[in-house]
Amino acid sequence: MVFAFLYGLSMDYEVFAFAALAVGPQVDVKILATGLAAGILLDATIVRALLVPAAVSLFGRWNWYLPDTAAKLLRVRPFRAGEPSWSSGDRPVVAR
Repeated sequence: MVFAFLYGLSMDYEVFAFAALAVGPQVDVKILATGLAAGILLDATIVRALLVPAAVSLFGRWNWYLPDTAAKLLRVRPFRAGEPSWSSGDRPVVAR
């Protein structure tokens, strides 16, 4: 049950009403609120502040890989492994 609530809260951090549950009279509700608080703390600090930026740094240009079918649908030129790297200011060319 904690996982289900935590998944929902990770999608929208504006829902912090679970803090009110930590001061409730029931022990089960307090345990649930503590689990949610710990999960959000781990997600916000370790996953989103450390792991995601590290993964983006490791993947480099492969973060921007786009399959051919999606590129045709979006009308952009997809990244190819053999092509030279884009400079920092360049963007993909839009097909006209």
